[in-house]
Amino acid sequence: MLFTLSAMAAFAPLITDMYLPSLPALTAYFDTSTSLVQLTISTSMLGIALGQLLFGPVSDKTGRRRPLFASFILYLLSTAGCLFARNIYLLIGFRFLQGFGAAGSIVISRSVATDLFKGKDLLSFLALIAAVQGIAPIVAPVAGGVLLLFTNWKGIFFFLGILGLVVLGVSTYLKESLPSHKRAKVPASHIFKFFALVVKNRLLMLYIALLSFSMAIMFAYIASSPFIFQEHYGVSPVAYSIFFAVNALALTVGNILSAKLKNPRRTLKYSVTGLFVCSLLTGVLLLSDAAIVYFCLALFLSLFFAGATFPVSTNLALDLEEKYKGTASAILGASTFLIGGIVMPLSGLGNILHSTAYTMTGSALIALFLLFAINKKTNQQYYK
Repeated sequence: MLFTLSAMAAFAPLITDMYLPSLPALTAYFDTSTSLVQLTISTSMLGIALGQLLFGPVSDKTGRRRPLFASFILYLLSTAGCLFARNIYLLIGFRFLQGFGAAGSIVISRSVATDLFKGKDLLSFLALIAAVQGIAPIVAPVAGGVLLLFTNWKGIFFFLGILGLVVLGVSTYLKESLPSHKRAKVPASHIFKFFALVVKNRLLMLYIALLSFSMAIMFAYIASSPFIFQEHYGVSPVAYSIFFAVNALALTVGNILSAKLKNPRRTLKYSVTGLFVCSLLTGVLLLSDAAIVYFCLALFLSLFFAGATFPVSTNLALDLEEKYKGTASAILGASTFLIGGIVMPLSGLGNILHSTAYTMTGSALIALFLLFAINKKTNQQYYK
């Protein structure tokens, strides 16, 4: 189950980022502009966000297995469409559908975890899933670059199709985690009213917003790091891959350590505070064009605290919703990818060192303010 849910959770980041090294080849193949090729990334992330908003509520109504299999079928068909797209506009459309289909696996993986586990066990399980989700978008471009040594951009999409078939095959062994008596008893036409019920929980929405802006720091790093490391600091592609691996380790260690601490609210307080301090330091170093060793150290610490924040905030958010866990998970997943889709292009505007510094520091500052709002809300409920 751990392997299956982790693979499902990693699916969306993999399809978004694995083909990043092939973007120049796509520009030449379709004889088009860089902006149109970059649009294939944005539409994929939009599909992932919107897909979660569909598959989450549907899984609360019908159970987890049927919408999961439907999402995989859509994913496989759209991946085939990407392979045979004759122009960039068809590829953009199929990338949206590919992201939409992959969204089912990511939202349902969290929903299954919340169906089966509670409290500390849920936090440990979510930490492992969050570790995979944090590593996947960082390792994926490196894996894509290795694949390009042996194939072209179509080979990457072929690999993603095979990967989808493998995960689908493994998913057939998952038992239904939401029994019929726990499913939402409303007509199918009313399932999207679940959103209004979940959004009314202000504390839950504050946790989701905090998670989204914490993940925005990771998205900004993913979008800008190839240019900062390779073009500004002049490191080789191999050295850049090593930096990627080290930073993936920072995320993983942060995830695992946060799950082992006994008090999740206290852990969140320290992790978000550390995230702000280290992101601010990273921003100052970028603005001052500091030596690469200092930048790498500050970035490592920022990603460590980001990794520590992900599972704790996810657990505290989903713990607040008992009845519509799939819908809550959908809102959580959609918001992170929507914020990520906004942040990634912002981190590349103008001078990339400055825009990345402002994006990372601004996101961390918003997360810190959200932490204060959560503490205030929690204290009010406590004294009531």
